Amino acid sequence: MAQILLALAAGDVPGCGGPSAGVVTKMTTRILGVLVLLGAPAALAYWAGFNEAAHYVGLGALLALQLSLLARPVAGFTVLLPMVYAAAAITAQSTDGVVALIVAIAAAVGAASSQGLHRGLVALLAAALIGSFEPAVGADVLRRGSFMLAGASYGFLLAATVLRGLQFEARHLLPQSALGYAVLLATVTAAAWFAARLVGIAHPWWLPLVIVATSEPFATSTARNAVVRVTVAATASMMLVFVTDVFDEPFARGALLLIMLSLALIQGGRRPALLAVLAAPVLVLTASHAAPHAPPLEFLGQALAAFVPVLALSGLGHWLFWTLRSRDGRVAA
Repeated sequence: MAQILLALAAGDVPGCGGPSAGVVTKMTTRILGVLVLLGAPAALAYWAGFNEAAHYVGLGALLALQLSLLARPVAGFTVLLPMVYAAAAITAQSTDGVVALIVAIAAAVGAASSQGLHRGLVALLAAALIGSFEPAVGADVLRRGSFMLAGASYGFLLAATVLRGLQFEARHLLPQSALGYAVLLATVTAAAWFAARLVGIAHPWWLPLVIVATSEPFATSTARNAVVRVTVAATASMMLVFVTDVFDEPFARGALLLIMLSLALIQGGRRPALLAVLAAPVLVLTASHAAPHAPPLEFLGQALAAFVPVLALSGLGHWLFWTLRSRDGRVAA
């Protein structure tokens, strides 16, 4: 979502030009309009007392918008969001089944880097991860999935109408390198999922999501420097997740969400890594029902116990991925 708003603020829409003084007011109005449109259905449901509906409608809309805008050629896959959520929730009690599903989707995200679609397909992985930690029986899954489908349809409609002129460019990996990246993402996602489940942290799905969202298949300099950047980004994202869980009141969490999105708008153009850092915390604020019941320091200790070894594995995997082949041999022309 931060990437979307940043592009709007920068005027990356045909006919709008850059963020000159003459279009600042227009861009501000556009940003506010998108925020209002995106959040209106969930907000109305919440104020009407339908908290569960608000939760899953908002989640579906956000994930659908991410998928539709960052991977437009496969925007029709938004219909899969409630499906993968439901499949993960139903198989959550079967470790083998749900892990196989998550690993398969993570591998698909990595493989999609051959077409530059991987950042958009992270939305599908997020839906599966959330469902894997929300086990439910058929009736509950059907109800939640219906709400999510309504939200996903709404998000897709926004992308196809209001934001139809918005385009994102993405570099492509060569197919052989994309295969290696798929193996990397599948491995670290599975490790993060098991680590989060083992330590029992609150809404554990954020851990593998942080690792995948801050992952980068392109090394712009040396592999060592790239590993440092990925490590710092993942650590910052994890700490922001911790900060979000200090706040329990819905209005406080909503205000924090707006602050994060505003920060992305102000600094994201000069610091693109900030967008990846904010991806998981923004989704935590959108998708999590409430802050964890554990005291903050206890939650931080549990999170670090899972996060540190997974981050080490991710760093090692990225270093191997970047050093096995030269940079020119990985990126498509």
